[in-house]
Amino acid sequence: MCLLLTAILHFIHGMADPVLMSLSASHVSSFRRHFPVLLVSVALFVLPVVLSFTLWHHYALNTWLFAVTAFCVELCLKVVVSLTVYGLFMVDGFSNILWEKLDDYVYYVRSTGNIIEFLFGVIMFGNGAYTMMFELGSKIRACMMCLHAYFNIYLQAKNGWKTFINRRTAVKKINSLPEVRGDQLRNIEDVCAICYQEFASSARLTPCHHYFHALCLRKWLYIQDTCPMCHQRVYVEDEGRDRAAFSNNNGGYAAPQDGAAADPPAQGENQHGQPVAELLPNGAAGGTHAAGGPPGLDELVEDNDSIEYDEDEWGTQNGSTPIEEEYINDDTDSTED
Repeated sequence: MCLLLTAILHFIHGMADPVLMSLSASHVSSFRRHFPVLLVSVALFVLPVVLSFTLWHHYALNTWLFAVTAFCVELCLKVVVSLTVYGLFMVDGFSNILWEKLDDYVYYVRSTGNIIEFLFGVIMFGNGAYTMMFELGSKIRACMMCLHAYFNIYLQAKNGWKTFINRRTAVKKINSLPEVRGDQLRNIEDVCAICYQEFASSARLTPCHHYFHALCLRKWLYIQDTCPMCHQRVYVEDEGRDRAAFSNNNGGYAAPQDGAAADPPAQGENQHGQPVAELLPNGAAGGTHAAGGPPGLDELVEDNDSIEYDEDEWGTQNGSTPIEEEYINDDTDSTED
């Protein structure tokens, strides 16, 4: 009965925690909306403490009492973590400046709670294995232990490790981007495109020359590795970063040009510096390269003369419509008349 009660209290906390986080993150100032959720959270903390205190005064220590106590301590820990994160978000909501370390503090609090919950899950698995082997073994208990090992141990460890890897990768990408401070930061005269707040102390510059808060961009990189403005890759190699096109947050665009790309090609040459033979409609080569050009050019002209076109292809090559034979015959007949 006590195990069922603690399971129900865990379920209630699973429903109250998202509501509590939503109210704190949305910066709702109405006390009437915060009070019911806070009251439920306090009750979820007090009831397990009272239950554990009562059971320890009326029963001797055994595997059953140990399991109930572990569930109660785990529930109290979850409530403390939820209220701590709630308090951090509320402090950030009442603050007038951007709290860049908020995401770090929330991650540290949740990670500490998840690690302790994982340890409790391992302890509970050991307690169940001991009970099944030496006290009361049954197929139902074995199935419950397998479910507990999968959901509360394996999945929790897998999700925690995935979060840690994603966070470390995002921090590595952020640290690879140049940081803008001082006079350069004041000359931006723009806001972060993610949170729409001004740059107070620093900003990170992406390879496509867009400015963001480091905290905002790191949260974005948890989801995808592209710029929120132009969808170019944020973490690129040095060579690609030097030649990448750039723009500011207002939509301006500029493409990098080196010396070879900036100089226009000379007359009679294409963009690769090779001579170009201008072909006249009758197939002869015109310009200075027709008479005194290199031998390879004469062969190119002869090859162009040897190409046969039908009427449709000839009209397409010259940018005009194909000449119809009936129209020519009509003109010839009218001339003879």
